[in-house]
Amino acid sequence: MGGETPSAAHEQRSEHDRGSTLLEIVISIVLLGTIVASLVTAVLTMVRASSTVYEAARVETVLLNAGDQVDRSRQQCNYDTVVQAAALAEGWPAEQITVSVEVLQANTGDESADWAPQDCGTTLEPFDVQRLTISATHPTQAITRTLMVVKSDVN
Repeated sequence: MGGETPSAAHEQRSEHDRGSTLLEIVISIVLLGTIVASLVTAVLTMVRASSTVYEAARVETVLLNAGDQVDRSRQQCNYDTVVQAAALAEGWPAEQITVSVEVLQANTGDESADWAPQDCGTTLEPFDVQRLTISATHPTQAITRTLMVVKSDVN
């Protein structure tokens, strides 16, 4: 400040240090808000996707366990208790998994004519071929998957 008067130094400082206007502050807040809002949206989307993938993995685990239980069990007319064990092992209600059983009647290539629903009144023969359709639904009812298994006692 050598030979300057106090008022000249004050004028020089005010030219360089004017501060921010209200408009500049509002624009900064709006820009920061936009960035934060987009980040929050992205994080929520990732959390939802992760949750959906986790639920689908649990459903597929139940289905694979049910398929394994069916494969290890003897051939029978009704597999409800076998597949329900897979749901119960996951901590789900037994109603979350269902199974339908069909028997191969012919092998013509016409799927609607070849397979018929299993009649539990008839005796299963050792060479009967069964097709089981196992469906599992996540307890939230959001995801359902189906697995088809062909079973016979033919070695």
